[in-house]
Amino acid sequence: MWTKSKVRSEKGVELIEFALVLPLLLLLCLGVIEFGRAYYTYNILTKAVRDGARYLSTGMVTSTGTIDTTIANQTRNIVVYGTITNTGNPKVPDLTTAQVTLPAATVVTASEQYVTVGVNYPYVPLFRLIMPSAMTFSPKVTMLFVGRIGFPS
Repeated sequence: MWTKSKVRSEKGVELIEFALVLPLLLLLCLGVIEFGRAYYTYNILTKAVRDGARYLSTGMVTSTGTIDTTIANQTRNIVVYGTITNTGNPKVPDLTTAQVTLPAATVVTASEQYVTVGVNYPYVPLFRLIMPSAMTFSPKVTMLFVGRIGFPS
């Protein structure tokens, strides 16, 4: 049987329990938000690099694997802006064309070459307590070159 004194002694226990659990719940919620934001950013970068590699694979490359500078600049613009012109907003904040890497095409045979497009993006988390502050996303895509070999004269 409960007495009046026992009920009074448990007054405020819920508030103390909530105060103990609240930091853990906040940390969990912020971690889910930050992880989701990082995953979303990485997916955007991966799709942008894939689009750039697809565009580059239909461009022009010499038989030694050198990429045409016009096609290379347009590929960088596709990765950053989504268009071949240097206009619009970047797909992710602070992404620049200088962060896009286009190594020379890999020549397997005279008719078989592979092109690679990558990006090095420094990810800045919103909540630095949850994720490390120095994190670089580096998606890279390699595709079979299906364009013309040799620059136009």
